[in-house]
Amino acid sequence: MLRLLGAVFVSAAAAWTGFQAAAALRERARALEDMSAGLALLEQELELGGLPLPQLMASLEGRCAGPARALFQGCVQGLEALDQESFSQLWRRLTASQTELGREGQDCLAPLGEVLGRCGGSRQCQTLRAVRARLDACAARNREEFRRQGRVYRALGLSGGVFLVLLLL
Repeated sequence: MLRLLGAVFVSAAAAWTGFQAAAALRERARALEDMSAGLALLEQELELGGLPLPQLMASLEGRCAGPARALFQGCVQGLEALDQESFSQLWRRLTASQTELGREGQDCLAPLGEVLGRCGGSRQCQTLRAVRARLDACAARNREEFRRQGRVYRALGLSGGVFLVLLLL
């Protein structure tokens, strides 16, 4: 009986590992979509041309979700210490901390720090549109990878668990 219970636990752990790997693919696509939506809000606000950068970031952090909220929140906190770190350095540091976006998503966002608050509104909006297009393409690739590889990861987890059960019994 104890052996059977151990086999069930091993099987469940293997299946859980496969399902977690598939969920990680889905979460990356969702994080990229959330970031793209946050940048769309930033672009809208810049087109209206109303608020200075610190107030703009503060207004966006409450209206965004996921990594976009964390990024804008970090900007609000970092803008208070601009005498110690430039905005472009702050932006690069904050984008590097957004691990849920993956390396490609971080690389898409990093150049924005050189443009935001430094260039004219039309240049900032143009750069934001280009970054959003790259993020959307990256999210689409991740969704496709989840569609293809997600099933594989789940099936491997389940079949690996069954194999281990057969091996242990």
